[in-house]
Amino acid sequence: MNTYRYLFLLLSALSLPAWAEPVTGDLTEHLAACNVCHGAKGEGATGSEYYPHLAGKPAGYLLRQLRAFRDGGRNYPQMGWLMRNMDDAYLQAIADHFAALPPRTRVPGAPARHVEPALAERAQALIEHGDAARGLPACAACHGADLAGLEPAIPALVGLPEEYVVAQFGGWRTGVRTAQQPDCMADIARKLEPAEIRALASWLSAQEHTEPHRPAAAGSLLPPLACADLPHAQVQP
Repeated sequence: MNTYRYLFLLLSALSLPAWAEPVTGDLTEHLAACNVCHGAKGEGATGSEYYPHLAGKPAGYLLRQLRAFRDGGRNYPQMGWLMRNMDDAYLQAIADHFAALPPRTRVPGAPARHVEPALAERAQALIEHGDAARGLPACAACHGADLAGLEPAIPALVGLPEEYVVAQFGGWRTGVRTAQQPDCMADIARKLEPAEIRALASWLSAQEHTEPHRPAAAGSLLPPLACADLPHAQVQP
């Protein structure tokens, strides 16, 4: 049987009971389908190069993504199919479940990755300083100095699979992935060169935190760009 068809059938079988009636309390059993791609505790799964870790990310961010899959802002057929009958209350419960888990930045047992020095240097320059001449803010200006995210809705970047990061930038560049306007990540993605995207993806995938790092508290920093309806610094004319 085709691998994707097998995965699709497995997710279907595991997920259908959750839609039949409201779910309260611990959702672990109801979300067993998520484990296939995102790990038993949202930490990621070995070999899942196109699936991110979810544990400990802001609930607001997770809710926005679940809605986007359901409503078409993110185009991934398997996720869209799974979300299609879920109302906002159920999606909020899913988001809260994963947000409450201890943050993880590397799949358990995954070997350490080596990043070529030239790629690492290019990535770190963008992450720490951005490129003001091109209107590119530092990644850390929005995602936090430790890239662990910012409440209420900016995600952690550390430890994301390389190909997943590349794919998301590609989605923003082509309009396959969209968000509430102003869509800051789409603007940033279109300003980055392909080689810069690869450098960022490679560097981020090799990073990890030795201790669980929660997203920074809301208001502890103000991102420099307007992004959807999230708080941001007011740029002086």
